[in-house]
Amino acid sequence: MDPRYLPIVDGLLLFALFVGAPSISAAIGYVAWKGKPNGFDRERFGLSAITAGAPGIALVVYAQRMQADVRTAQYLLQLACFVLGVVLLEVAGGCFVGVFTYRRRQAS
Repeated sequence: MDPRYLPIVDGLLLFALFVGAPSISAAIGYVAWKGKPNGFDRERFGLSAITAGAPGIALVVYAQRMQADVRTAQYLLQLACFVLGVVLLEVAGGCFVGVFTYRRRQAS
């Protein structure tokens, strides 16, 4: 059995790494720089980074240790866990950027 979808999966993962992660981090950092959402401050962005990062790390480590064979259905579960973990780490990275770029809104 020759899995022909592996280059597609590799391409999507590289896209998530080099395009998705910087885009999400930049978007969250820009929103923090604008002072939005209203209820957030530096501490809340830091707490959000920890809250999103911990399950992201756990999912990536779980997917790494699963050691599923490419030809089984368990590989799709491993791939889903890894991708969800990476997305959570991207959000955590954006919230971490938000800690440093946060600026209070001017009272009008």
